[in-house]
Amino acid sequence: MHLTNFQVFFQKGTNAFGGVLIATHRSIPTQRVIKYQNELNMIVLDIGSSSNKCQLVTCYSPPNESLPLNVFNDILRRNSNTIILGDLNAKHTSWSNTTDNHKGRVLFEWLNENHLQVINKFIPTSTRSKAVIDLILAPTSICSDSFSVLPTVGSDHYPIVWSSPQTVPSKDRFFPVKRTYWSLFELFITFTSAYWDNLYTLMTDKMDFFCLYERFLSLSSSRLTYVSYCNTYKPSIPPPIIDLIQQKRQCLHLVRKTKHPYHILQLKLYSQYIKKEMFAHKRRMWSEYCKTLNTCDVKQFWRKSRRHFSSCTPPILGFIQNNGIITSSMEMCDTAKCFYMEQFADHDNNQSDIEVEANVVDHELVTELLNAKLVSFHIKFLDVKKYISSLKNKNSTGLDGVSNKIIKLLPPSHLKFITSSFNHMAQHVYFPQHWLTAKIILLSKTKFSIVDINDTRPISLLPCFSKLYEKIFLRHFHQWITDAGILPEEQTVFRQGHNMSTRIVSIIDQIGQGLALNTATAALFVDFKSAFNQLWYKGLWLKLKRLNCPLYIIAWLRNYLTGRTAFIEIKGIKSSYFPLFKGVPQGSCVGPVLFIVFHYDLLNSVSNLHFKHLFADDLAVVLSPSATWSSKVLIPYLSQQINNVIKDLYSYSITWKQPLNFKKTFWTLFHRQISPTIPTIHCENNIIEQVPKFKYLGITLDAKLSFNFHLQYIKLKIQKKSDGV
Repeated sequence: MHLTNFQVFFQKGTNAFGGVLIATHRSIPTQRVIKYQNELNMIVLDIGSSSNKCQLVTCYSPPNESLPLNVFNDILRRNSNTIILGDLNAKHTSWSNTTDNHKGRVLFEWLNENHLQVINKFIPTSTRSKAVIDLILAPTSICSDSFSVLPTVGSDHYPIVWSSPQTVPSKDRFFPVKRTYWSLFELFITFTSAYWDNLYTLMTDKMDFFCLYERFLSLSSSRLTYVSYCNTYKPSIPPPIIDLIQQKRQCLHLVRKTKHPYHILQLKLYSQYIKKEMFAHKRRMWSEYCKTLNTCDVKQFWRKSRRHFSSCTPPILGFIQNNGIITSSMEMCDTAKCFYMEQFADHDNNQSDIEVEANVVDHELVTELLNAKLVSFHIKFLDVKKYISSLKNKNSTGLDGVSNKIIKLLPPSHLKFITSSFNHMAQHVYFPQHWLTAKIILLSKTKFSIVDINDTRPISLLPCFSKLYEKIFLRHFHQWITDAGILPEEQTVFRQGHNMSTRIVSIIDQIGQGLALNTATAALFVDFKSAFNQLWYKGLWLKLKRLNCPLYIIAWLRNYLTGRTAFIEIKGIKSSYFPLFKGVPQGSCVGPVLFIVFHYDLLNSVSNLHFKHLFADDLAVVLSPSATWSSKVLIPYLSQQINNVIKDLYSYSITWKQPLNFKKTFWTLFHRQISPTIPTIHCENNIIEQVPKFKYLGITLDAKLSFNFHLQYIKLKIQKKSDGV
């Protein structure tokens, strides 16, 4: 038997139904104990490589044979930290709801003598009786009651799942190194073109065909992916420097042991020399890297430079909860699932006028869509080819196991039936069920690996074919948005011809105009609480109907958002599925555009006397003083205007179920005065904090608009990233 990621051990038995098999993950150091390799019906393994390694024993004891207790005793003498599991055919009232047998009584006495316990008690493991004959035996020190018995998978025994508290230290584990033979994959996929063309013609259910095709691509790439394991990842520094570091460690050991001045001096010299060599190595590597840059290609230069100056989010290793830290993957998954299940729960219905109207529109749409004949958009072969070429060459996958890299390697012959399948979906306004399921991974909003669950950002990994289909639909959706003139000019994200620099230049210019006249200008920076996760579906249908959105687009979006589910994955552990009743998937193509369309009228809630800037959910309102205001009333009047703005925004947020985050909503007074008196601003018993500087769209705006803080930040960032160049 061959399993890609597992080592498989097998031992034959003494009868036709005997024999044992055990599989261990290749990342865990495992070695078979030679002493017992000739024992029939038994396998003994050493798990781990450090001093606290354990033994894993699997055994089958036929009904007509005695238990091999002498061998068990010898195994325990070798290492008492031993887990024994297998079909022992031993029944006893202490772990089974059946009458005792001789083997059960003998095993019960042996367990008491050796301080071992049965983990899986009183849940039948045989489909033919209520007996517990498949047993997990472990020392008292590592026993836990958390086990489960799964439904039968065809055998006459039920599978048993138990999570042992015994762990293998990370320093003892092997690291996986994956390699996929992409050229062979591309050749194989091309070879199958005729088969899939023929199958598309024969199969009447095109959705079943496409799901089968997705599965084929996923399994093909998996079959051509080989995993090898190594003790450590290959270091990025050259071997001579590694040798120096090892010599330094030996010297450090001597210093700690002897405290001799000679060794202390040697340690200092090693440290200085290693630092000098590392500096020279970094400079040499940077020079070689710069030679790869094309001086005539400016875009390539900035694209490559960005990799060195982009911040890296640390992996989440634990959650802070109730003044403690959770590091268990299972507990972290359960905690995250409960948190996000509550966050994506349906909005409360307060029976407001807007909610009543939204419910009416929702019911009307159900009837209208059932009776209407929808006119879908047509997808062309060249459209599919164009959007595939625009995909990033990434290996991340969703629930379907298909990555962008796989799609980009597909030959043109495959794109024909993919285009036909997409047209079938568009015509029937249908999504495959697994396209509506998101795998959510969590990123830290902070620079720490141990975070509060509130400081995590959920990223939805969706099926890549789903995102390709979204991109094609998005072109038609954008066309309607542009033709209808829905979005305000102040919204400059997810739109062609609009970019972030426009917002930055505008807000700096408006603040600068106020300072140029020796007056003051105030700016309010508003943050919405979990903005993309709060989108109200029924409110969206209401707004789209008010905007006279084509019925087909509404039908497409309803099928896209309705019935969505998700699961959390942390460190390879998956939570159970939970439903999503609001919000848009972060990581989708359509989601952000839906968000800005839903809030197309957000700026209408703020007086037109003020300058407004909107970049997705980042809202800034600039308030300039009137020429008739005297210097004495200037700041109080500005603070009163901010009060009015925040109250208007609060009213909007309540109406459209998009709550404000008062803890991250700030205001700044831009002025030339030495020490002005700054009033306090409140909204619904919350204080809107006044800050001397604020980072908006990556630019730090200070109260004097001097940019000193921003320039200092950029200098430190360049210095940190270019250290040693």
